[in-house]
Amino acid sequence: MASAARTTGVVYERRRPEKTTLYEIVRDNVETLYGAIDDGAIAVRIPKHAKKELEAYLDCGLLCRGFARLRCERCRRESAGDLQL
Repeated sequence: MASAARTTGVVYERRRPEKTTLYEIVRDNVETLYGAIDDGAIAVRIPKHAKKELEAYLDCGLLCRGFARLRCERCRRESAGDLQL
């Protein structure tokens, strides 16, 4: 029997947020931002929910933060998918 990729032309490809420019900017600068706010260098306050979202963004899509291993019972092909909890 043909695999799903051959019959539908669709192949799952894990998104890789750590490879995007936005991810790199947030990852490389979020602690500096927090420090500047704590030191009073910039007069802004980040609400707790926004801080939580920034931190969740950095975890989202990373296999080291959790993943599911999936296997097709028919063809036994395996793949890993990221979890978004």
